[in-house]
Amino acid sequence: MCIQGYRGYGYSKDFTKNMGKIVYTLKKDPSTQVKIIAKTDILCSCCPHNIDDKSCEHQYKVDHLDKKVLDLFQIEKNKVYYYRDLLDIIRKKITYESFKNICSICQWFNYGYCKEGLIAIR
Repeated sequence: MCIQGYRGYGYSKDFTKNMGKIVYTLKKDPSTQVKIIAKTDILCSCCPHNIDDKSCEHQYKVDHLDKKVLDLFQIEKNKVYYYRDLLDIIRKKITYESFKNICSICQWFNYGYCKEGLIAIR
């Protein structure tokens, strides 16, 4: 979900560079395969909050968000999906209330980027 609202801002220069590459790849080719992982992953690899590629300084928050997303969209962790199929799932199931329920604890929520990005894909 975060990819939809990503604007090139982030936690560090390395993080934004890595996230920018991933977002560009997915948006350029929606047939890209994505493995759903409910732990630190390639998106987290350059984040300054990442601890030895196994967890995050804010792991409790990450776990909470991951569980809510997996439950809402009924997607399975450790399963590979096409990015376009994940977008379809988001389009069909996201509501403002579910978005707010999941994302309101995120520091980026109040900026409105994610809300705008999610509206754009609907």
